Amino acid sequence: MLSLLLFVSIASAAFKPLGTRNVIVQMFEWPWDSIAGEWPAGYGFVQTSTPHEHIQGTQWWTDYQVVSYNITSKRGSREQFANMVSTCKEAGVGIIIDAITNHMTGEGSGSGIGGSSYSKYNYPLYGPSNFHYCDGGKAADITDYSNRTNAQFCEESGLADLAQEQTYVRDSIAAYLKDLQSLGVAGFRVDSSVQQPASNLTDILSQLDEDYWATFEVETGAPDAVKQDEYWNIGATMAFGATGQLLSNFETGIANLVTPNPLSETWGEPVFPPSKNANLFVTNHDKERYGGSINRTSPNNAYVLAHIFILGWNWGVPEVFSAYNFTDEAAGQPQNEQGLTNAVVCGQDGWTCEHRYPAIANMVGFHNAVSDGELANVQVGTPQQVAFGRGDTGFLAINNDGETWSNTFQTSLPQGSYCDVIHYNYGSCNGTEVEVGGDGQATFNVSAFNAVAFYKK
Repeated sequence: MLSLLLFVSIASAAFKPLGTRNVIVQMFEWPWDSIAGEWPAGYGFVQTSTPHEHIQGTQWWTDYQVVSYNITSKRGSREQFANMVSTCKEAGVGIIIDAITNHMTGEGSGSGIGGSSYSKYNYPLYGPSNFHYCDGGKAADITDYSNRTNAQFCEESGLADLAQEQTYVRDSIAAYLKDLQSLGVAGFRVDSSVQQPASNLTDILSQLDEDYWATFEVETGAPDAVKQDEYWNIGATMAFGATGQLLSNFETGIANLVTPNPLSETWGEPVFPPSKNANLFVTNHDKERYGGSINRTSPNNAYVLAHIFILGWNWGVPEVFSAYNFTDEAAGQPQNEQGLTNAVVCGQDGWTCEHRYPAIANMVGFHNAVSDGELANVQVGTPQQVAFGRGDTGFLAINNDGETWSNTFQTSLPQGSYCDVIHYNYGSCNGTEVEVGGDGQATFNVSAFNAVAFYKK
């Protein structure tokens, strides 16, 4: 009995898949006080920007140059961060943070946002011996992702690459993540994961005090040495393959996403992960700047329709992106003269608040209601028109065509009157009201570049 108790006491932390209320909203660059005051309805989790101390500067990418693991950033202090986590937790919303564990800063020296002194390879926790020098004792950038050593022991864009094979480095990173867990953080989006051996991340995450959820940034293709499935024992991976397929199929025909082979891991592992390991997203802060995704400026309402699709779909953990306007791809968030982030007022000062768009916000409710309901009653009009049910609970029709789609649709819902949640707002059914007959059939119109969705409450 004593040996059993000892074993239980030292058991490692493990990846814990999210439950059915699992929609994440990435509130990119939002300050802690504004997130604490938002409590986005129906969303299960908020993915925040980085909480650690970083270099100073107006650009968004200054967040990704780490000075120390002190919880202080342009978004607020440790106290403000802790208050945000606890406030959201009380509202039933978990916090997932963007964790930068691969590297520190690039060239240059100075003081971080919290006052810590640094220069490249010299930081409060690390010195020159804690980094990789992959070119005969000199640092060099990654040049070949088909070479595992080059991808994981050279520098990403000149950023000091941590030598995670050293116990001290892994333990220091683990201590940072444990500190965040002690404040109530539920999970981590691990940046630049492809540059970090899965074995190192396994050791780091096993040291945590509680089970966790994690998603790893592993954007790889056929020639690349590192594969997404190397990380599935310890978390999900960002489904970049699906993001690309959303972009291409919204151009050529969205019905291909549903039939004959529904978008899922059957499209080809490891690029398309198993559902519990698939972090499904339309765009993120990188893709909206550098291409490869549908984004807020895409024509024909594609941004909203793509979010409607992933929130109605039965594969993966869906994530909604919410950020701010920019014209310069390096431009940081709305900020004051000291570089500290301005409070969010949706629709003002550049804040766009896409997670509040009624169609997107209401589809979060649809997603939560249909839960793990099976795909049912798939129907196709033109290649750009597709409808499907989710078990006997919900039904969704998307029209990505320029003409109205008029049809009698077969559903599995009970007879009754249902409100179209795509056009539902502020407590009243001010959109289409759908009548489902005793045979499960419903006749309605879906206007051009629009959708209709309804579910059993």
